Amino acid sequence: MHRYGGLFDEFTSFRNLLSAYRKAQRGTRRNQETAAFFFYLEQELFRLQDDLRALRYEPQPYHYFKIYDPKERTISVAPFRDRVAHHALVNILEPVYERCFIYDSYATRKGKGTHKAIEQAQRYLRAEGWFFKSDIDKYFDSIRHSKLLELIQRKIKDTLLLDITERIIRNGGVDGVGLPIGNLTSQFFANVYLNGFDHFVKEELRVRRYIRYMDDVVEFSAGKEPLKVHRRAIEAYLHEELGLRLKLKATFINSAANGLTFLGRRIFPQLVRHAAPNLRRMSRRMAQRKAALHAGEISEETFLQSMNSYWAVLQYGGNMGLRKHLLERGPPARD
Repeated sequence: MHRYGGLFDEFTSFRNLLSAYRKAQRGTRRNQETAAFFFYLEQELFRLQDDLRALRYEPQPYHYFKIYDPKERTISVAPFRDRVAHHALVNILEPVYERCFIYDSYATRKGKGTHKAIEQAQRYLRAEGWFFKSDIDKYFDSIRHSKLLELIQRKIKDTLLLDITERIIRNGGVDGVGLPIGNLTSQFFANVYLNGFDHFVKEELRVRRYIRYMDDVVEFSAGKEPLKVHRRAIEAYLHEELGLRLKLKATFINSAANGLTFLGRRIFPQLVRHAAPNLRRMSRRMAQRKAALHAGEISEETFLQSMNSYWAVLQYGGNMGLRKHLLERGPPARD
């Protein structure tokens, strides 16, 4: 296995840090922290560069808040300076891992995403009669720092870069376990953690048609029996190698004709529909944005931007009638 070294200079280069700043800035709310960083941009980037090169860099505590859509989650937000460091690190590691990630891993990767994963899932449903679907129980909260660092060291031999990587990883979680949800590095490392599992499924179990979107996994087969055997092998690998468990309530084998619920869609061999829970959530959000507009809390421009984003989602697997129905009357009844 080829290991990569000599990466630290490029990681700490001003060019990479400036690129990281620009990425971190996209979609970031304008606040005092980001405004101050921008105002003193050159000075801040040189200070970050000096701290990284002298190994003085220490990630700061996260800010936490909860969301309840559709279930309770704790989201972690790193200080803006740390977000710049996160992007700088991923800028260097991403090209290394893109060479070894399997094709059918779709989450947080360039040229991939939910739509391509859904399209591929439908193609596989057309080709095979059965599927095994599952997701990993409390995935981000279960990632072991020591195991993750061991996996990274199999590809990276640059000790200085590994030092900074370890500081970022160990800044989150509890007692050496868990990655904070909401960070670029967490999403990237979550893919790294399951990369060996992907190769196990493809190369040792010899599964031809398989998709993973973060912790959601689907295997497709002509019959049920191979899926039963593979389920046991998958459970054993995840537990023994990575300390992970499948979520029992979300683990099952079913016929392609019955449809696959995946990434907020109901996918059939010849049809893709929006899953009813997603439509209900979207309807609530639309109603909230309408109420905010009428109350003068948001501008018409902001309201239209929100609606356009919903239209773009609904256009995939929906139609104008459905979009109008959601906006005016709320979502359709349960299937």
